[in-house]
Amino acid sequence: MTDKTTRLYLPAVMSALLLGTAPAYANSSSEPAWDFGFRGYVNAHAVFADCDDSGAVVAGNALLCTGEDATSVSNGYSPASFQFSASTQREGFDIKAVIAIEPGTTDNSAFNGNGDNRAYRAFFTVGNAELGTIKVGRDYGVFGIDVVLEDMALGGVGAPASIRSPLNTTLGAAGYGYVFADRLSQITYSRQFGEQWQADIGIFQPLDPVSFGGNGYVGDSGSERPGLHGRLRYNYEQGFVSSTFYNQDVSTPSGSYSARGIDITAALQLGDTRFMASAFDGQGFGYYGLLIDAADSNGAPRDSSGWLAQATHTIGATKFGINYGVSQVDLAGVDTLAQVEQQSKASIGVWHTLWSMFTISGEVSRMDAESHAGDSIENTAISVGLALSF
Repeated sequence: MTDKTTRLYLPAVMSALLLGTAPAYANSSSEPAWDFGFRGYVNAHAVFADCDDSGAVVAGNALLCTGEDATSVSNGYSPASFQFSASTQREGFDIKAVIAIEPGTTDNSAFNGNGDNRAYRAFFTVGNAELGTIKVGRDYGVFGIDVVLEDMALGGVGAPASIRSPLNTTLGAAGYGYVFADRLSQITYSRQFGEQWQADIGIFQPLDPVSFGGNGYVGDSGSERPGLHGRLRYNYEQGFVSSTFYNQDVSTPSGSYSARGIDITAALQLGDTRFMASAFDGQGFGYYGLLIDAADSNGAPRDSSGWLAQATHTIGATKFGINYGVSQVDLAGVDTLAQVEQQSKASIGVWHTLWSMFTISGEVSRMDAESHAGDSIENTAISVGLALSF
């Protein structure tokens, strides 16, 4: 996706008209020049799921389907997105503002009765190479961002999520090897150190715990202090190694705890083949989304961990990929043995791009969730998708 920017000037006469004042022409030369950009991404995937009909119960699994087989025509792992930006330079500082609307394209209700328009990002950055850059506003968080961007399912589906009533996006490999980096209201500082090292540190609005699995704690985090996230990344010619962390306080009726997570991700490019591996460990911060099913119904935090390995190979305009991931969840508090203990996913996929903007994709994924009692449910999903980036 390449920005198509047009260099425009904001004449002072516009300020005069808006503010009801006239003498602005003399200062027009001092107005900054702005570059405006627009980019977008729209996709839809036909997903066919072989749902589990064993009758087994695995509480808190990552939205697998049971009973009759199911289908959807829905967003993949990446949402539909329309992004607008404005950038300029002022006294040696680069300034940029971005707003991105990222709605899902799926809705089961007539007249879009269940539409979700809250998926958006809006932030600005100010900085330069010497002093670093500060980001202010709502954007994807620092924790886990590198493994998300490496996940081959960004151009496809990966694991479906509640296929009969699809969410804004599918899960990719979130919940099957890593925890998804959410959109966070944040103030984050980033700095390059030489050509290879990068560090990020910031605060964010703490998230409130929610439950998708139906047996997790739901409540107010308390917001006694800001959350804290950070990253240290080393870039080299063939790839990178990075580590990120996440921390926030969570207040529950049975007492407060500190939700924490740490991960490490590495990528290696060898010719047309790319390898990636990632692992995470945490307490009380979720296992497929931040603060989602992170604690039992009384608020006792669950420990979680996982890993993901992936290989992709490109031949011309076609990319082939395979990955496998595992997430594990420990029992906490009042959890029963029906609680999920491990989730795993294996995916293979192919993506072919035409005209550098139109992509046709196909994937097959096998998902498994196993409880502490030894019961398991399995899904197989086949998807065919089309996407346009501009």
